[in-house]
Amino acid sequence: MQLRCTYCQTMFALGRDDMLAALEHMEENKLIYHDAHCPKCRKANRVERARMERSFPDWKTAIKTMAKEASRVEIETGKQVADSTVEKSTPNRKPAAKKVKKHSVKKNLAETKKK
Repeated sequence: MQLRCTYCQTMFALGRDDMLAALEHMEENKLIYHDAHCPKCRKANRVERARMERSFPDWKTAIKTMAKEASRVEIETGKQVADSTVEKSTPNRKPAAKKVKKHSVKKNLAETKKK
């Protein structure tokens, strides 16, 4: 979706993923407008929900398919993580760091004055 900044007149685009996230956010919070930030001047530009829905008419089905894909990927990565934890029975641990004794500034100054 192509937009023009109302402040600096720069053309910029909202991608499908950005529009999908914005439409989902507006649906959850019952909002009418979305603030699209200009990449040049960083000011927020108001975009109506109806305009976004016109440019992305099947956004509700896209959200459902993305949720299905995300859950499928999450299950697959969960299996991979479980397999990798079985292979590593002992985690790699770093040796404990040596404790450094800190001297006060007054002692250091007194020692330098004595010399």
